[in-house]
Amino acid sequence: MCGIAGIVGPRTARIDHSNIESMTRAMTHRGPDGEGYFVRNHIALGHRRLSIIDIGGGEQPMFNEDNSVVVVYNGEIFNFLEVKAELEAKGHIFRSHCDTEVIVHAYEEYGEQCPAHFRGMFAFAVYDIANDRILLGRDRLGIKPLYYHFDGRRLLFASEIKPILHLLDHRPGVDTSLIDFYMSLGYVPGERTLFKGILRLLPGHTLTFQHDQILTNQYWDIAAIPPLAISDQEAQERLEQLLLESVRLRLMSEVPLGAFLSGGVDSSAIVACMSRMMNEPVKTFSVGYADDPASSELEYARIVATAFKTDHHEFILESGDFFDSLDLLLEHMEEPIVESAAVALYQLSKLAREHVTVVLSGEGGDEILAGYPLYRTMPKLDRFHRVGRLIPRDLHSWLGGHVMPSEKAAKYWDWIGTPLAKRYQGISNDVTASVKSGMYQSEFALQVGTGTRDYFEALFNKMQSGSDLRRMSYVDLKTWLPDDLLVKADKMTMACSLELRVPLLDHHLLEFSTALPDHLRLNGNVGKFLLKKVMEPHLPKEIIYRPKKGFPVPIAVWFRGPLFERVREILMDSRTLTRGYFKPDYMPRILERHRSGAEDLSRRIFSLLALELWHRKYVD
Repeated sequence: MCGIAGIVGPRTARIDHSNIESMTRAMTHRGPDGEGYFVRNHIALGHRRLSIIDIGGGEQPMFNEDNSVVVVYNGEIFNFLEVKAELEAKGHIFRSHCDTEVIVHAYEEYGEQCPAHFRGMFAFAVYDIANDRILLGRDRLGIKPLYYHFDGRRLLFASEIKPILHLLDHRPGVDTSLIDFYMSLGYVPGERTLFKGILRLLPGHTLTFQHDQILTNQYWDIAAIPPLAISDQEAQERLEQLLLESVRLRLMSEVPLGAFLSGGVDSSAIVACMSRMMNEPVKTFSVGYADDPASSELEYARIVATAFKTDHHEFILESGDFFDSLDLLLEHMEEPIVESAAVALYQLSKLAREHVTVVLSGEGGDEILAGYPLYRTMPKLDRFHRVGRLIPRDLHSWLGGHVMPSEKAAKYWDWIGTPLAKRYQGISNDVTASVKSGMYQSEFALQVGTGTRDYFEALFNKMQSGSDLRRMSYVDLKTWLPDDLLVKADKMTMACSLELRVPLLDHHLLEFSTALPDHLRLNGNVGKFLLKKVMEPHLPKEIIYRPKKGFPVPIAVWFRGPLFERVREILMDSRTLTRGYFKPDYMPRILERHRSGAEDLSRRIFSLLALELWHRKYVD
């Protein structure tokens, strides 16, 4: 697990070695065990290393046998021994025993289609010296990040945004057209970022840079996987087989490893599988909250830890720790994301790093096996749509500009009046048209337009075959998962030099799970139905069938109590109120409604707080 960076200038350019060093050392936390560079004329590659496999070797940049192809790479290719054997059979000669070298030989053999042969999580840059060609590649689900900036002459790329900022003459401005995506969802999906001109390489894509031209290509998309016809018994056996295989592959390590354990079915299933395969107790790590024990899931994590006799560790987060960590959160997340759990994850990662270098975690279970309650709620709303479509779309205007009963009521008002293809904007969407009409200044609202709705409607309709459930989970696999959950998971763990592996997002397991008949994913009101059936012999019943909590952080309590004044001071500051996005009366209104208990607006307050602190850190 590492960090990579690169500079590609015009052919007549000469790269200063200090520039690539500056980029690479901005990510020392991603690889504290070493650094390496390749600089030749107009090309420079940099690498930070966190040693996991082939600790004695594996230094990067790494070359093929005749030094005509060089690679820098971040991630793990879990099937590298299989790919290596295939390449050796074709005549390729290997110098090392690590997965990195597989990439250069796979590039020689398969060209830009080489990532389709890899099973794992990765972001890499291959430089083909003879053809003066750069190939960037990113894994299918976007587990590992890769950002780039191209000004028409020079291409910069890195595992994080900060290294790119180091080399720009001026800080990029805010892409204000994306503010509505952020407020609607809590993150910005897709290729663009809030930094103007800094882009993400999309999951399942490659980028080729040659002759001063950029060409991107999609090598994988879950939409291409057809629905699966399978019996319930066969599906159960196949899912268990794929789960065990995925976990087994992710135990590949020459350093200590453990698991994050929330006590939910996903992380508990992974711990159960690990316990079946490891000779020593699994090291498990959980988080709880001093100010609000009701939000804590420690009791469930302890049940699982006791059942499997794990070496269990806990971290207790307090409100002061949370607020004081916000700057650090933005330092590593780089864009504002409404993930209060990111602070808890960072603190938990710090604790875990004292004991292990690799952790397994349960991200992805809800997306691949329909675990979110919203997947049940959305179809139910269709029963009211025939009547609801007659309701005025803009509730705020219909009420004559008066304060709405609640933002939650406004959201459901809008959803009832909207067909599913236009209504579904991902699992985290909770700012709809009626809410926006009371939130945005009129000029900014005109600028926003319908960009967010149009983006999600196009995604929803991209999957031609399959049910509405399949389309909803496809939307989340393309947006919420890579651009929120996995960003948080990667950056908060790598900030602590900790490698995170996500077995439920093995693409073989994912392709199987998302193609299952609906009733095996969502059965009545039971989400993740098939996984729960698989785990019934292995996990306590109170773990499998308890209500879903996610990764709760008690910000609702904190924003009413110990943190209210600190938050109010920032949101009511003149700098905040003059950004030009929000109506002047919106901030005091939501602060007071939340403090009084009229409604829980903690997520909205956190989104505004993170956006303002991001402006102050990266823009002002």
